[in-house]
Amino acid sequence: MNADTLHQAIAAARDGRRDDARALLLHLLEADPRNERAWLWLSGVVDDPEDVKICLENVLALNPSNPRARQGLEWLHARMGLPLPPLPPPDQTGRCLEREIDTHALSVARLRAYRTTLAVVEPVAPPRPKPDPISAPVPSTLQNWPVATRANPAPTLPTSAPAPATVRTAVAVPSTDPARHLASVAPADDATIPCPYCGAPTVETQRRCAQCGGSLLVRVAPSDEQSPIVQALVWMWRGGAVAVLLIALVFPVMGVFLYQEAPANGFPIGILIPSVILAPVTITGFSVAQQLAQRSTWALYLAVGLTTVGLIGALALAVRPDALIGMLNRLTSATSIPSTWLLPLIAGARLIAIGAGVAHIATIALTIVGYDAIVGRLERFRYILKPSDHLTHYNNGVALKNRGMWYVAALEWEWAVKKAPYDVTYLRALGLAYARLKQFDKAQSMIDRALQAAPDNPRLREDRALIERLASQEQR
Repeated sequence: MNADTLHQAIAAARDGRRDDARALLLHLLEADPRNERAWLWLSGVVDDPEDVKICLENVLALNPSNPRARQGLEWLHARMGLPLPPLPPPDQTGRCLEREIDTHALSVARLRAYRTTLAVVEPVAPPRPKPDPISAPVPSTLQNWPVATRANPAPTLPTSAPAPATVRTAVAVPSTDPARHLASVAPADDATIPCPYCGAPTVETQRRCAQCGGSLLVRVAPSDEQSPIVQALVWMWRGGAVAVLLIALVFPVMGVFLYQEAPANGFPIGILIPSVILAPVTITGFSVAQQLAQRSTWALYLAVGLTTVGLIGALALAVRPDALIGMLNRLTSATSIPSTWLLPLIAGARLIAIGAGVAHIATIALTIVGYDAIVGRLERFRYILKPSDHLTHYNNGVALKNRGMWYVAALEWEWAVKKAPYDVTYLRALGLAYARLKQFDKAQSMIDRALQAAPDNPRLREDRALIERLASQEQR
């Protein structure tokens, strides 16, 4: 029965169902507190560093030679700034003495109590509209941010031990649930939507925030289904490439006829120059068509440029087709174009130019109509926060911050702090986000909490001084 429960817990952990895995493992350990594998797997599905520490220490108490538990405990103690505890001493028979396992150390009741005593972080309050936008340059402290991983949730901030018990007992029970928190991101009545950059209230029809000037529109990924407009555009480019290839073949044929007219002058090599020029144009046309079929954005912009140039050339040739005769005479040098060829060449050049102009105009129209199908259409930005584990919330916040969306980044980091209340990286990130949003009291509070956990961290003290300086500048 215990083996089945362990297998179910492992499967749940591998599927990302951490709550289910944690509940199964705790139930198993209450019945079998000396199950080494259960303690090891439990260390991977609890969030509090103290809980992880208890799990790994229990694994080593049962089996001091367990390498995974030893490595995990070494990393955890290094991150918390604590010396690594010694291994259990061996007895006279050579075996390691097992320390007493506290069967209630990670009981279901204790874990539920921990989950209901997460740190309270007030939701980011949208600031009142001000005449001056957030235009101050972002200090370097607020710019570059690391991405956390499960193996290294705080890659650049060394932390010390978790907050002492006096700090833990001072944490209040939150009074908000996820549904109420989400309401601050996507209002139920859709009357106002917070700006993702500064949190100012905006309406659905706005394209830019009136307070910070940030664009409220985002370009969504195009649909996976092939658009008929895009397919038509691709075939237009393929057809154009074939047409250019046929035109390029006309000049060598013309050179053969000119040679037959005046063999004594030799073959007019110069007439092959247009073919040499048009050959890479043909290859480029087929390449653009292929990239447009794959909805490549750069190919679309290249197509616009080439189409514009082609349209200008077609219009110029339609107005002055006689210029083609002068060009051919210069290319053939000693061999002149027969007079009987002049009228057919001019008529053919004008006809080709008119056809090319119509094709280029149709291509431009298809490009304009199919732009959204290739690049993606613009939509009003709406950020829906989905509760997840603390690492996911932190990394989501980093990605949003990198786009300048400090308000919604702060929402993600609020949840990261709620799920890991004593992580210095999360507290620092949230504090600096509050400072960027000019909520300096909250920013100072978060940095102070981080300093309680890591009092010797110089970066936190620099952040505290920066926030005080920004707050004093704002009050002037």
